[in-house]
Amino acid sequence: MPDDTNDRLMEQFIERATPKLLEAMQESLSKQIENSIGGLKSNAEKLLDEVKDAKREREAREKQQAEEMGQLKTLLERGDAPKEIHRNLSPEPIRLTRQQARDAQLYRKAKAQAEKAGTTLEIVSDD
Repeated sequence: MPDDTNDRLMEQFIERATPKLLEAMQESLSKQIENSIGGLKSNAEKLLDEVKDAKREREAREKQQAEEMGQLKTLLERGDAPKEIHRNLSPEPIRLTRQQARDAQLYRKAKAQAEKAGTTLEIVSDD
């Protein structure tokens, strides 16, 4: 008889305690899951950003190649000599002396002009 009473009391205790235990465990588990998933989420976002950056770079290269091919096609259609085509496709760099490069406004203007022309900016000695 005492075993039956103990069993019954134990079952009642389990019935009443189980929801409270589950509730307490749920909070703890949800925090652990959020921490675990948070790392995965940040890694996934980082990877997506890298993929988007690579896609933008690829699209920019493809656009530049298409422009260069159009320019080459135009030069070939005009019948220019190979040396002239090469000179037109790879313009001379813009050169500034060291003294000129110290002038910030002139430097910025020359740099913008070089980017627009698709060439580089060189700093040469003042000689």
